[in-house]
Amino acid sequence: MIVFLWFVVLVVSLAVLVKAADKFTDYAEKFGKFLKLPNFIIGVLILAVGTSLPELATSIMGVRQGEVEFLSGNVIGTVVVNMLLGLGIAVLFTKKKAKFNWDIIDNDLPFFAASIFLVVIALFDGVFSMVEAIIFLAGYIIYVIYAYQIQKDEKESAKKELKEQLKEEIKQDIGEAKTGLFLKKIFSPEAKTLFFMLIALAFVVLASKYVVDSVIVLADIFGLGTSVIAATAVALGTSLPEILVAISAARRGNFDMVIGDILGSNIFDIFVIYGVCGLFTTLTISMELYMTLIPFLVGTFFLLWLVLIDKKITKTEGLLFVLIYVMFLGKLFKIF
Repeated sequence: MIVFLWFVVLVVSLAVLVKAADKFTDYAEKFGKFLKLPNFIIGVLILAVGTSLPELATSIMGVRQGEVEFLSGNVIGTVVVNMLLGLGIAVLFTKKKAKFNWDIIDNDLPFFAASIFLVVIALFDGVFSMVEAIIFLAGYIIYVIYAYQIQKDEKESAKKELKEQLKEEIKQDIGEAKTGLFLKKIFSPEAKTLFFMLIALAFVVLASKYVVDSVIVLADIFGLGTSVIAATAVALGTSLPEILVAISAARRGNFDMVIGDILGSNIFDIFVIYGVCGLFTTLTISMELYMTLIPFLVGTFFLLWLVLIDKKITKTEGLLFVLIYVMFLGKLFKIF
């Protein structure tokens, strides 16, 4: 009975976490437009943070509670989920041919390769230090600068009058309830957006605490490491935004968005989550976990690189990705 209750806590808190992160992303995007931030900054920074916020929040909460191995399981497990399930399911759930126009091999993939190389080297001795954390954050800054240079070459569509459009969206969000009318009289649209953004962030923090608490209890009950559950249940739950975005974009035939969302999130997860958490504490990983996670991480990357050379993914390849993820789960739980 206790196991069932804590499992319910895990599922509910994951659902709240994902929903709150989605709302935070929406309001953060609106707030960025109010501040007249460039579209690139809104896309690369605000939206990247938003879609990866569940992973970031649970990782920080896990580290704060002393579960330093939780982070590696969560981050690397999420990256593997994004590549294998995100792409695999997106391809399987669409009738359209999965073809890409964006030059993935020359643009995003080298930075993804660099992030994987750095995490393999940094964790090889089982310890992730503050110096390595600074290097990781510097790597993400370089990636943002590089992405900005590419984005500058593309023509941006003319900016429309966003103020009225945003006001209407906020009005729909608040509704015509008394609270909404009260806020409308007192606060500006910018203040309302910031208010709801902070409320969403508060739910993210609260939900991530219960995710980590439930993982610790369940790991103790089943005699598993918290990193194993973090790499499976938590990684899958926190990856839902990326997977849902990938499926939605694939059904519309926008496979450039599919691969861009997944690779961008993966680069952010490795560079920023390791970088931010590593600034405050020394992270560790057991050799057993390292020898399970890293081969799948590196192997999946090379498989992805080989598959994307011809700028398309077939349904057979998508199915192969899903089967490899099943094997990944089997190895983590020592089923085979």
